[in-house]
Amino acid sequence: MFKFKLILSVCIFSMLIIFTSIIKNQTRIIEKDIKKINREIADVKKDLYETELDYSYLSSPYSLSQKIKDLALTDYIPMDFSRIYFNYEDFIESKKKITILKIDNEKKTKKK
Repeated sequence: MFKFKLILSVCIFSMLIIFTSIIKNQTRIIEKDIKKINREIADVKKDLYETELDYSYLSSPYSLSQKIKDLALTDYIPMDFSRIYFNYEDFIESKKKITILKIDNEKKTKKK
């Protein structure tokens, strides 16, 4: 009777130690994953803050008026719709279609 209780208690104690170590290892893995994700979140928050700061600076009325003043000296012309491409493949396809003509330096004579 005494040996049975001793063996039973040793078996229960051993199983509890094994389960405890398994749970502890799984918890450690989960904590590492949580730390990794928290670092990634902190990096994303920092990037978001910097992006918001850039946006607020670049879209401020003073900054926009300065850009307009700087760019007002340059004459811009609108771009033809035929030169706007939706993706790189369309651009390559149109470049294949365009032929380049070589024009010799010919003097055109004017009729008088």
